[in-house]
Amino acid sequence: MPPYIPLIIDEKIMAYSDVRDLEWPNYEDLYLPKLVPFLRDAKQALQYIKDLQLGKDAIILATYPRSGTHWIWEITGMLLKGKAEYSKVSREQVFVEGLSDMSQMQSYNGVISTHVPFEWLPKQHVDNGGKIIYVVRNPKDTAVSIHSFLCSIGLIRSNTFEEFIHELYLGRKAMYGGWFEYNKSFIQEARRRDQILMLSYEKLKRNTEAEIRRLASFLGVKCTEGLITEISELTSFSKLQQADKSVREDKKMADIMKELQLNEAPTVYRKGEIGDWKNYFTVALNEEFDKAYAERMNDVDLQIEFE
Repeated sequence: MPPYIPLIIDEKIMAYSDVRDLEWPNYEDLYLPKLVPFLRDAKQALQYIKDLQLGKDAIILATYPRSGTHWIWEITGMLLKGKAEYSKVSREQVFVEGLSDMSQMQSYNGVISTHVPFEWLPKQHVDNGGKIIYVVRNPKDTAVSIHSFLCSIGLIRSNTFEEFIHELYLGRKAMYGGWFEYNKSFIQEARRRDQILMLSYEKLKRNTEAEIRRLASFLGVKCTEGLITEISELTSFSKLQQADKSVREDKKMADIMKELQLNEAPTVYRKGEIGDWKNYFTVALNEEFDKAYAERMNDVDLQIEFE
């Protein structure tokens, strides 16, 4: 494939006093987050991801934003290492669309992370039966977490939660095509491809050790019950939250935010609870959301735990 040649972003972004004044990048009506590669050229960035030639042992961690990505990434790393030991490298180092120069992912053999829809995953990896870990989280808690994250980085200035739901979650500008279409596609693919392991955030939360066993089996790694228990304990929300501040030896998240002139210390680990959406959805908004869920997911057999 041709080399990744970044377009000059300075003229496009720096002409504005604030990245929040820029339109959300999109390609063929697929709206995308305000990350540097997408702001440069959304089509080029998506195509480059699709054309990536990953290493034969690469594993893709695919999630809709704020669906437990950091949690699963840490668990997966521990299983592959065979040690209940935190990674000193942050997940953002392998977050493909967050990298200004995505070419560093060429021939990569570890776990890479992405939020792009299934159709834009590296084709060579998919066609060759490469392993994909896919995580689904209930859409209401996901919405709350995304809104909170966007507020914490300073990307949302005045939107109320209800406005966010209407404009950037249920509306046409929802990131990565929106929760519904994104997950419908992955669910359908996961049910016909053995190369995809589908994990539920809620099941992992309620029965962590059993789900870690499933993940270990999928990865083809042998681990003792003692190791599974250790991993479960070390990846509890409170311990991951602490480790993210004390163990990491890079500041990739801060670098990504700095490029965009946003808050360099966003809230990555917020609450991690099931059912926190009840503190944000009004009765009317919840009824509207339930109607949208019933309409958009009526052809998908998915049991979601909302509380």
